[in-house]
Amino acid sequence: MSGVTRIGHIAVRVKDLDAAVAFQSEVLGLVETERRGRAAYLTCNERHHELILIESGRRGYDHIGLELADAEALVAARRAIAAAGGEAIGEVYDGEPGIDRAALVRGPGGHVYKLFCGMEPGAEPSAGDRPSRFEHASVKARRLGPTERFLHDGLGFAFSDRMGRTASWWHCDADHHGMALIFGPRSELSHYAWSVPDLNAMGRIADRLAARGQKLVWGPSRHGPGHNLFIYFKDADGALVECCADLAAMPPRGDYKAKRWPGGFGAINRWGGPPPPRFLLAGHPIANSSPAEWLR
Repeated sequence: MSGVTRIGHIAVRVKDLDAAVAFQSEVLGLVETERRGRAAYLTCNERHHELILIESGRRGYDHIGLELADAEALVAARRAIAAAGGEAIGEVYDGEPGIDRAALVRGPGGHVYKLFCGMEPGAEPSAGDRPSRFEHASVKARRLGPTERFLHDGLGFAFSDRMGRTASWWHCDADHHGMALIFGPRSELSHYAWSVPDLNAMGRIADRLAARGQKLVWGPSRHGPGHNLFIYFKDADGALVECCADLAAMPPRGDYKAKRWPGGFGAINRWGGPPPPRFLLAGHPIANSSPAEWLR
């Protein structure tokens, strides 16, 4: 079954748009490509956007963007989601900056995904100390099974790893995971993640955070599932951000073998102890609305 070909972007609601853009620019090196209405579009590469910031009085995350090959694949995926436990939100639409067309769908637990195709290319930003791409999103759910079925049966994701009943990881391309699911008391965003070159890059990000009077939430260390190096910190509006390096690749590009790890949190930190409470308790609520509301 054809489905999602890559992770596209994350859209986050922010209290002060200028302050949020400044944080992403100064700490991560992201570049603003367009601003329309109450939304700012940012990137770290030649793609039009990999992050959307939406000014709003309502704290939370708006949606996760998932790219499909073309309009035909988008329509097919939208039709498939009902049988996989999801529902369509409105019709296929166009006119949003940077993409050809899109459709919003709601998955189990209320998580909202934007299926889109035709990402507009642009000039690659000038040289800078920034991530190479938006890498993955991680959501919390009280029951992992329905969301796993939605991702696999509805959107074509494949299994990568499972850690008891605590978490699971799913891929749509060669990266070990584009979506991660974590058990939690309510449906919300756990974190969104960027790919950076190495530990040195993570250190420079931590230095820029420290210059703003901010500390890391967790890391640096290495996860077992996915094998990636990591740091976690909070953005200007309190959403948890991960920066990753050395993420495993799935076959045929890589040789990582899907695995079932023991339950609990032992496997999640190969260099140290369990996650700190600030990581475990972090969560950003779902706060979705129609793009028509924030593009005006």
